[in-house]
Amino acid sequence: MAIAKRQDLEAENLLCSLPSSIRIVIPNFCYVEALNRWETEKYYVQEFEKNIDKQINNSKRDLTSSNAQIFLAHLEQARIWNQLLLNDIQIRLFNAIDMLLQKAEVINLNNTIIRNISQAVITQPETLLIKQDIMDNLILQSIIHHANLYPRESKVFLSGNSKDFGKPEIRNILHNYGIKYLNNTQKFLDWLNSQNT
Repeated sequence: MAIAKRQDLEAENLLCSLPSSIRIVIPNFCYVEALNRWETEKYYVQEFEKNIDKQINNSKRDLTSSNAQIFLAHLEQARIWNQLLLNDIQIRLFNAIDMLLQKAEVINLNNTIIRNISQAVITQPETLLIKQDIMDNLILQSIIHHANLYPRESKVFLSGNSKDFGKPEIRNILHNYGIKYLNNTQKFLDWLNSQNT
């Protein structure tokens, strides 16, 4: 979603011109997370549109105020721009998913991860590494499992979700598995350049 919402401008550039020295690996559950976030974005836009429609109806009732007429015109314009912005996000999200499907390897959930997360959620929720977020726990466990398969490779986990993955305790866990956490592509590119000098 960071690419679709233009919150990480360098991410799309990196995907378009990916150096052969970099392997992108993504847990398959990240696609579900992105689609879930898309549904939330759509919901917010639709709710905003409902509120705009209420204001439009109220403004149409005022037959004498020039301010109401100007406000009405702006509301109608805002309604259009609101939908156009959602269309932009939709197109960019589809393009980002398409590029990732072409250029990234997929980490599939395995039975061990599913069993461990299920047990934690059902019987020991206090043991979850990221509290009250099953999807982020699935992503984190998938990344850790994959990192164990490639102990000698340099690994960077890139996610704009610093609220969860940027917490010191999560960063320490990632570090213990040889994974560096970065929250945007520019920081990754800076780190990559520092490795090559």
